[in-house]
Amino acid sequence: MGFGTSMFEGLWRSATGAEIRLLQAGEAVSGTYAAIPEDAGLPLRCRMLVGTAEGDIIGFVTTSAAPLTIKSWTGRYFRPGPEGAPEIHAVCHGVNKSAPPLAMQLSVTLETTIFTKVADPFTAAVSDLAALSA
Repeated sequence: MGFGTSMFEGLWRSATGAEIRLLQAGEAVSGTYAAIPEDAGLPLRCRMLVGTAEGDIIGFVTTSAAPLTIKSWTGRYFRPGPEGAPEIHAVCHGVNKSAPPLAMQLSVTLETTIFTKVADPFTAAVSDLAALSA
């Protein structure tokens, strides 16, 4: 798959409003992750993500809005049917660095999330430009 035509590239949104914007070049994946902070006092911030994709499997790592927390995501591309938008069914593993070493198991979280691909005018414009230059 070439740049601009990968199955993971684009804007994806979860039911809670978290967004991942993915760029893919071969097996390399990069982009941003933004989630609605659980604490209304925390600012909404985009975080960088980096990872890899192979076939319909993706994995990436990012930081969280919570201080000192790293999240790793693994997921699978899913197409619910001809009428449905593509989805990434993902599992997130989070580790909070601020927990004492002996309480590490208390700082680990595990959650599942479904990200649905949404229309993204920026990505569509980049794909159109790539097609024109080909």
